[in-house]
Amino acid sequence: MVAQREEQIVQLRLRRIPFSAIARTVGVNKSQAVRGFYRALRRNTDQDIQAHHRQEMADLEMEQAKYWSIIDAQKDNWKAQIAALRSLNLVHIRRAHLLGLDAPTKLDVSGIYSVGTDELSDERRETERAWRSLPVEEQMRIYDAFDAARTRLNAPIETTATVTSGSDNRNPDVEPPAADDES
Repeated sequence: MVAQREEQIVQLRLRRIPFSAIARTVGVNKSQAVRGFYRALRRNTDQDIQAHHRQEMADLEMEQAKYWSIIDAQKDNWKAQIAALRSLNLVHIRRAHLLGLDAPTKLDVSGIYSVGTDELSDERRETERAWRSLPVEEQMRIYDAFDAARTRLNAPIETTATVTSGSDNRNPDVEPPAADDES
């Protein structure tokens, strides 16, 4: 029943009927009609959204043609031409938004929220300056030392075990406990 109602809401909305009229027709309030429309679009994503986009694009084309005819008909009325051009600009903005042409801009907030980056970069710059002041032979020796340390850290750990027979008395100052012979 709910799915049928949402399908009816979608069909009415795709015919450009306002949500208030859809709500009266279906028997719900306006906010329920809006929620039902978007819920149905999410559920039937591919087919209904494509149909909705096609309808929106067709409407934008009709609006654009209407505004161009106003511009052509009102050659002597500059106020009407300005109003039509403003509306035409809004059509272009809506079309770009609908087609996803207005990509979100990337905002670099690293300068706003500097959390210790200045101290780190100053320290890094000082380290780089010190590194560059070393002779090439010294740089190579330090690099080789760090490379050898990295190799030792990444090497597999060798473990050995010693198997002994008899007592394993590792402390010569303490006598091992005497074994009780019951024979």
